[in-house]
Amino acid sequence: MIRAGSALAGITFRNATEADLPDCSRLHREAIDAYLAPMGFPPMPVENQGLLRLHAHTLATDPSRFQVAERLGNDGTAGPLIAFGSAVDRGPMWFLSMLFVDAGEQARGLGKALLERLLPAELDGRRLATCTDSAQPISNGLYASYGIVPRMPFLNFLGRPREGWAPPPLPDGITVARLVPDASGELDAEARRDIDDLDRSVLGFSHPEDHAYDLRERPWLNGYRDGSGRLVGYGYTSEVGRMGPIAVADPSLLLPILGHLLLAVQPRGASSVWLGGHATDAVAEAVRAGLRLEGFPILACWSEPYADFTRYVPTSPGLI
Repeated sequence: MIRAGSALAGITFRNATEADLPDCSRLHREAIDAYLAPMGFPPMPVENQGLLRLHAHTLATDPSRFQVAERLGNDGTAGPLIAFGSAVDRGPMWFLSMLFVDAGEQARGLGKALLERLLPAELDGRRLATCTDSAQPISNGLYASYGIVPRMPFLNFLGRPREGWAPPPLPDGITVARLVPDASGELDAEARRDIDDLDRSVLGFSHPEDHAYDLRERPWLNGYRDGSGRLVGYGYTSEVGRMGPIAVADPSLLLPILGHLLLAVQPRGASSVWLGGHATDAVAEAVRAGLRLEGFPILACWSEPYADFTRYVPTSPGLI
């Protein structure tokens, strides 16, 4: 617990548990509504099972980097959660997935204190990264003070291609096959190895634990191979419309593979994909196809470059 006299007196921090995740989702919803509602945005949905599953994934893979804060009552019992933060370690990269503080508890250093509990003990040689809302200058300033500086926008495209739109064709010699997991949810050894190799080329690290999550969330995974059989791209989509991650060996493949994925599965509603501002051709084609920009841009922040976003589309701003 923070010592008496501090602005954070009476607040205690601890590792999160699964029982905390609904409260974390509540804090996420209330914090976002607090700054978006005055600008005329509709409230966030109360039930968000996808967010709960993302919380459960980051808690399962990095339990020590999922922290919550509680304010203790006069009798020493903990009240409702007032803040939470989660981060993941993936090889040389530390990525802050989320950090939210109750509106009534802000401006007292709680976010900074929570962030410092999540950061690696040794920063030398580590790449630090996160994604933040461009409408949150205070948070952006906090992360920048640790060298995690806004570098590129992520743009959320939503909708379906207009009638008559045709994506750029896949290059000659590129073949496509759906990569289907076995009964235990695992891809075969060759597919896992090839995906890890491509990730290391594009991101600088492999992250099989996140692919296991992506396969559960977006079970339609396509692999793209050249004439020699080498995996030159992969991409996830789903019947609910969520797309990504997508990784390609060459930037020229991103646009045709994105277009192929848009038409590979007819979702029940709209498609949704996050494109980095560095992927100029893909962003321009998404607009031409009839997809619309949704909400404010998200700012991708990092201390040192860790990914080639002309060749990569993330799962979401909460999980690269």
